[in-house]
Amino acid sequence: MINKYNKFLFGLHSIVLLLFFIWITNIHCTTISKTPKIDSWVNDSANILSKEDQSKLSNILNQYHNETHHQIVILIVPTLSGETIEDFSLRVAKANGIGYKGYDNGILITLAVKEKKVRIELGKGMEPYISNSTAKMIIVTKMTPYFAKDDFATGLENGLNQLMEKAREFVIKDELLLKK
Repeated sequence: MINKYNKFLFGLHSIVLLLFFIWITNIHCTTISKTPKIDSWVNDSANILSKEDQSKLSNILNQYHNETHHQIVILIVPTLSGETIEDFSLRVAKANGIGYKGYDNGILITLAVKEKKVRIELGKGMEPYISNSTAKMIIVTKMTPYFAKDDFATGLENGLNQLMEKAREFVIKDELLLKK
Protein backbone atom coordinates (compact mmCIF):
# COMPACT_ATOMS: atom_id res chain seq x y z
CA MET A 1 0.00 0.00 0.00
CA ILE A 2 2.79 2.43 0.89
CA ASN A 3 4.59 1.67 -2.38
CA LYS A 4 1.48 2.61 -4.45
CA TYR A 5 1.09 5.78 -2.40
CA ASN A 6 4.75 6.78 -3.00
CA LYS A 7 4.37 6.17 -6.73
CA PHE A 8 1.25 8.32 -6.73
CA LEU A 9 3.05 11.17 -4.90
CA PHE A 10 6.05 10.91 -7.22
CA GLY A 11 3.76 11.12 -10.26
CA LEU A 12 1.86 14.04 -8.78
CA HIS A 13 5.09 15.91 -7.99
CA SER A 14 6.34 15.26 -11.52
CA ILE A 15 3.18 16.74 -13.02
CA VAL A 16 3.34 19.79 -10.74
CA LEU A 17 7.00 20.32 -11.60
CA LEU A 18 6.29 20.03 -15.33
CA LEU A 19 3.45 22.56 -15.09
CA PHE A 20 5.73 24.91 -13.14
CA PHE A 21 8.40 24.78 -15.87
CA ILE A 22 5.80 25.42 -18.56
CA TRP A 23 4.51 28.41 -16.60
CA ILE A 24 8.02 29.86 -16.09
CA THR A 25 8.84 29.41 -19.78
CA ASN A 26 5.68 31.26 -20.79
CA ILE A 27 6.47 34.15 -18.44
CA HIS A 28 10.01 34.40 -19.79
CA CYS A 29 8.81 34.37 -23.40
CA THR A 30 6.24 37.10 -22.83
CA THR A 31 8.67 39.44 -21.05
CA ILE A 32 11.09 39.52 -23.97
CA SER A 33 9.51 41.57 -26.71
CA LYS A 34 9.54 40.70 -30.36
CA THR A 35 12.49 42.03 -32.30
CA PRO A 36 11.39 45.11 -34.23
CA LYS A 37 11.99 45.04 -37.96
CA ILE A 38 14.00 48.06 -39.10
CA ASP A 39 12.54 49.23 -42.40
CA SER A 40 13.60 52.88 -42.55
CA TRP A 41 16.14 55.32 -41.12
CA VAL A 42 13.66 56.42 -38.43
CA ASN A 43 11.41 53.81 -36.80
CA ASP A 44 9.00 55.31 -34.29
CA SER A 45 6.53 52.75 -32.97
CA ALA A 46 5.92 55.00 -29.91
CA ASN A 47 4.63 57.78 -32.18
CA ILE A 48 6.48 60.60 -30.41
CA LEU A 49 7.84 62.26 -33.55
CA SER A 50 5.74 64.21 -36.03
CA LYS A 51 5.78 63.10 -39.65
CA GLU A 52 7.76 66.25 -40.47
CA ASP A 53 10.39 65.42 -37.82
CA GLN A 54 10.62 61.82 -39.03
CA SER A 55 11.08 63.04 -42.59
CA LYS A 56 13.74 65.61 -41.59
CA LEU A 57 15.75 63.05 -39.58
CA SER A 58 15.39 60.46 -42.36
CA ASN A 59 16.71 62.94 -44.92
CA ILE A 60 19.70 63.75 -42.72
CA LEU A 61 20.49 60.05 -42.26
CA ASN A 62 19.99 59.20 -45.93
CA GLN A 63 22.29 62.03 -47.06
CA TYR A 64 24.90 60.96 -44.50
CA HIS A 65 24.66 57.36 -45.71
CA ASN A 66 25.17 58.49 -49.31
CA GLU A 67 28.31 60.40 -48.27
CA THR A 68 29.91 57.82 -45.95
CA HIS A 69 28.07 54.51 -46.44
CA HIS A 70 27.50 54.37 -42.67
CA GLN A 71 24.10 53.15 -41.58
CA ILE A 72 22.73 55.07 -38.62
CA VAL A 73 19.21 54.08 -37.61
CA ILE A 74 16.85 55.51 -35.00
CA LEU A 75 14.49 53.16 -33.17
CA ILE A 76 11.89 54.53 -30.77
CA VAL A 77 9.85 51.97 -28.84
CA PRO A 78 7.09 52.46 -26.26
CA THR A 79 8.71 50.00 -23.83
CA LEU A 80 11.48 47.44 -23.42
CA SER A 81 9.06 44.99 -21.73
CA GLY A 82 11.47 44.27 -18.90
CA GLU A 83 14.56 43.75 -21.06
CA THR A 84 17.65 45.91 -20.56
CA ILE A 85 18.25 48.55 -23.20
CA GLU A 86 21.71 47.12 -23.81
CA ASP A 87 20.40 43.62 -24.56
CA PHE A 88 17.47 44.95 -26.57
CA SER A 89 19.62 47.27 -28.73
CA LEU A 90 22.24 44.63 -29.45
CA ARG A 91 19.55 42.07 -30.35
CA VAL A 92 17.82 44.50 -32.71
CA ALA A 93 21.08 45.62 -34.35
CA LYS A 94 22.19 42.03 -34.97
CA ALA A 95 18.79 40.81 -36.16
CA ASN A 96 18.46 43.65 -38.66
CA GLY A 97 22.05 43.65 -39.89
CA ILE A 98 22.65 47.37 -39.45
CA GLY A 99 25.91 48.31 -41.17
CA TYR A 100 27.73 46.72 -44.08
CA LYS A 101 29.00 43.17 -43.74
CA GLY A 102 32.74 43.14 -43.31
CA TYR A 103 32.78 46.75 -42.11
CA ASP A 104 30.35 46.49 -39.17
CA ASN A 105 29.77 50.22 -39.52
CA GLY A 106 26.22 50.46 -38.23
CA ILE A 107 24.93 52.59 -35.38
CA LEU A 108 21.58 52.08 -33.70
CA ILE A 109 20.09 54.81 -31.53
CA THR A 110 17.42 53.25 -29.31
CA LEU A 111 14.99 55.34 -27.29
CA ALA A 112 12.62 53.55 -24.88
CA VAL A 113 9.89 55.97 -23.87
CA LYS A 114 8.36 54.28 -20.80
CA GLU A 115 11.74 53.50 -19.24
CA LYS A 116 13.23 56.87 -20.29
CA LYS A 117 16.34 55.09 -21.56
CA VAL A 118 18.58 55.88 -24.51
CA ARG A 119 21.35 53.80 -26.02
CA ILE A 120 23.77 54.27 -28.88
CA GLU A 121 24.78 50.80 -30.09
CA LEU A 122 27.98 50.94 -32.11
CA GLY A 123 29.10 48.38 -34.65
CA LYS A 124 32.63 47.11 -34.02
CA GLY A 125 33.85 48.99 -37.10
CA MET A 126 32.77 52.29 -35.55
CA GLU A 127 34.43 51.79 -32.16
CA PRO A 128 37.87 53.15 -33.25
CA TYR A 129 36.14 56.44 -34.11
CA ILE A 130 33.44 56.64 -31.44
CA SER A 131 34.09 55.07 -28.05
CA ASN A 132 31.30 53.89 -25.76
CA SER A 133 32.21 56.69 -23.35
CA THR A 134 31.90 59.24 -26.18
CA ALA A 135 28.50 57.77 -27.10
CA LYS A 136 27.36 58.10 -23.48
CA MET A 137 28.63 61.69 -23.35
CA ILE A 138 26.66 62.51 -26.51
CA ILE A 139 23.53 61.09 -24.89
CA VAL A 140 24.05 63.05 -21.66
CA THR A 141 25.09 66.39 -23.14
CA LYS A 142 23.35 66.57 -26.53
CA MET A 143 20.24 64.44 -26.29
CA THR A 144 18.71 64.00 -22.84
CA PRO A 145 18.50 67.73 -22.02
CA TYR A 146 16.02 68.01 -24.91
CA PHE A 147 14.30 64.72 -24.13
CA ALA A 148 13.58 66.08 -20.63
CA LYS A 149 11.64 68.90 -22.34
CA ASP A 150 9.81 66.40 -24.61
CA ASP A 151 11.73 67.83 -27.59
CA PHE A 152 12.76 64.45 -28.95
CA ALA A 153 13.43 65.61 -32.51
CA THR A 154 15.97 68.24 -31.44
CA GLY A 155 17.66 65.83 -29.03
CA LEU A 156 17.95 63.19 -31.74
CA GLU A 157 19.21 65.67 -34.33
CA ASN A 158 21.84 67.04 -31.92
CA GLY A 159 23.00 63.52 -31.10
CA LEU A 160 23.11 62.59 -34.77
CA ASN A 161 25.19 65.64 -35.65
CA GLN A 162 27.79 64.70 -33.03
CA LEU A 163 27.84 61.02 -34.08
CA MET A 164 28.14 61.90 -37.75
CA GLU A 165 30.97 64.35 -37.08
CA LYS A 166 32.96 61.71 -35.19
CA ALA A 167 32.25 58.93 -37.69
CA ARG A 168 33.19 61.01 -40.75
CA GLU A 169 36.81 60.08 -39.99
CA PHE A 170 35.92 56.68 -41.48
CA VAL A 171 34.37 56.85 -44.95
CA ILE A 172 33.90 53.76 -47.09
CA LYS A 173 34.64 54.45 -50.75
CA ASP A 174 32.13 53.26 -53.35
CA GLU A 175 34.68 51.03 -55.07
CA LEU A 176 35.44 49.20 -51.79
CA LEU A 177 31.78 48.29 -51.36
CA LEU A 178 31.62 46.90 -54.87
CA LYS A 179 34.55 44.55 -54.14
CA LYS A 180 32.85 42.93 -51.14
